Amino acid sequence: MIKVLEIDIGVDLRLFSKYLWQLGIRHRINEHSGNQLLWVGREEHQQQVLALFEQLKRGELQLTAQSNHADPKMASRLIGLLNTYRRLPAVLTLILICLICFPLTVGYEKGENSALLHWLTFVDFQIRGDLIYSTDLTHSLKAGELWRLWTPMFIHFGWVHLVFNLLWVWEIGRRIELLHKAHAILLITAVSSLAANLAQYWLSGPALFGGMSGVVYAYLGYSFVWSRLQPSRSFGLPEGIYIFMLIWLALGFSGVIDTFGFGSIANGAHLGGLVAGGMMGWAAFFLSRNRPMVDPSNQ
Repeated sequence: MIKVLEIDIGVDLRLFSKYLWQLGIRHRINEHSGNQLLWVGREEHQQQVLALFEQLKRGELQLTAQSNHADPKMASRLIGLLNTYRRLPAVLTLILICLICFPLTVGYEKGENSALLHWLTFVDFQIRGDLIYSTDLTHSLKAGELWRLWTPMFIHFGWVHLVFNLLWVWEIGRRIELLHKAHAILLITAVSSLAANLAQYWLSGPALFGGMSGVVYAYLGYSFVWSRLQPSRSFGLPEGIYIFMLIWLALGFSGVIDTFGFGSIANGAHLGGLVAGGMMGWAAFFLSRNRPMVDPSNQ
């Protein structure tokens, strides 16, 4: 077990403990020398619990006892959902936007649901028979369509594409938002989306591409660099995820994935996002060096 908090015996941790169990965080609390010690079983939960306790102390996390008149399970789930959104508004909003856009953009190859897609692509396009004709970036910029520099991240070309990307947005993005807050994840998303889209356009030209994968690789790069420079404040992402994602990146550039019929891979977006995220991870470390760190267990 890993010790996370040492708190005065007078602090009531019952609701906080119950909330941790709702989140699936295995832990135990015991008394020692007039204090309460909170332990977790997994290293990746250490920073998450510290961040949650800080939010509880600042009043950002509201925990209330369940009403006797409500279905306990339903009330518990509702409270859990609301608290999860309070803790992760940026990541959950990005996921929600992608889910809303998906049914409105699929079927473009058949001429279906293409109205919204025309507004989200990096450059506009036309379908003539079996061919897709795209304008160039200069035309879009001269027309004042600056939003196109970012909006391709909300386009997904199938359920597998959507689910695969959003699972990684949740798995990596939530860790960053928990420790570095919503403004950080939004800044990383905005900068990396721009970098990923420009890199893909430079590599493939005016073609249809989209998805959150460039942003996912930015989260990966940010997490890797930050966690190496600040191991005591690591995001707790397993090493196997870094290895898997880098192998996937290499396979994409090798052409093996295309050969096996998994569809075209936006390799430029992946690489551009990874580099942008890594640079932002280094910048975050540099900016944080002069900031005093507060140990919640000493407060």
